[in-house]
Amino acid sequence: MSEDHEKILDGPASGKIGKQIQLPLSKAIEISIKSLKTRFWRSMLTVSLIILAIAFLTFVWTANHVQSAVAIGMKPDAARITAVSQEIDVYWKPFEFELSHRFGRQKRDYAKMLKKLYAGNTGAFKQLCIEGETASLAKKKVNFTDIKTEITHEKIEELAELVRTRLKLEPDLEGWPTDPLTASKATSRYKLKLAGVKGVVQGEVQRYNNLQLALQRRDVKPDTPDEELRAMSPTVVWLIIISLLVCGVGITNAMLMSVTERFREIGTMKCLGALDGFIVKLFLLESTFQGVAGTILGILIGLIIMLLSGLAAFGMATFHYFPVIGVLLIVLYALVIGSALSVIGAVLPALRAAHMAPVEAMRVEE
Repeated sequence: MSEDHEKILDGPASGKIGKQIQLPLSKAIEISIKSLKTRFWRSMLTVSLIILAIAFLTFVWTANHVQSAVAIGMKPDAARITAVSQEIDVYWKPFEFELSHRFGRQKRDYAKMLKKLYAGNTGAFKQLCIEGETASLAKKKVNFTDIKTEITHEKIEELAELVRTRLKLEPDLEGWPTDPLTASKATSRYKLKLAGVKGVVQGEVQRYNNLQLALQRRDVKPDTPDEELRAMSPTVVWLIIISLLVCGVGITNAMLMSVTERFREIGTMKCLGALDGFIVKLFLLESTFQGVAGTILGILIGLIIMLLSGLAAFGMATFHYFPVIGVLLIVLYALVIGSALSVIGAVLPALRAAHMAPVEAMRVEE
């Protein structure tokens, strides 16, 4: 055989050495695709291993990244909301204390609606005020006049504007009870609008408190430094390593099974003059196709599970603080890792197939 193994005996009669026609890469790709179609379900076994491993890798990696983004992103927002809430409470606390006395005969309903107000539902509290003012029975009627608090109409407007500018929220200022007979006078009726401001802000406070509780359930403390939040915990790192090992071992095992099942096919190709490099190329191409397809599906499944998990834990804050660039980078890394592992996992089976003697391969019974 001449250099580069490109020459073989032309025939026993001639005794000449002629050039072997080497198949192009396109032919290797065509044969690989046909082989995958022929062994579709066996190929699906390999692909399913890749899908599961990459889905797990993508989920763990992106979920950790989203959690860090929520924990870091909410800090300045929570501080801003807390500051505004504290400024409103200077006027709200004495005002609410006065209201609780005026709703003395409806204490149970008042406490229930106040809880809804603090959850951000101003409509229920507003309706209670309207029904209290217009109650047909004098014993149930609530008098909102002459509520002795220092807050003025101008101050309520100032607080409402503060909420609009700093929190980008719209306070509920319309529809609160007023007395038609005294509306033209400087009465204290407008002070009920303070509840509309308080309810909207308190709803945001409650939302951020729930976010903080969700993070604490995941062992993320409020005072954790941003650098520590961005870094992956040892547990997450180990989970990623395990998923990569499972993926690599699974691919290698599946490809070894594929080689074992195709001994006679490999022997036939070698008898027809296929070079070792061509055999290696076939198996690596098959593994690459399976790896890319499985990796893409695994990434999609991992992202879907991550979004569902994030929504369950953090609600719409998952999208509000969603780290688009970071997640795209993780997707790119996962695509490269999955494809690379597929190729690496197929190297040993491909070399084993290429180094088989044709006679030995043909001797194997199917």
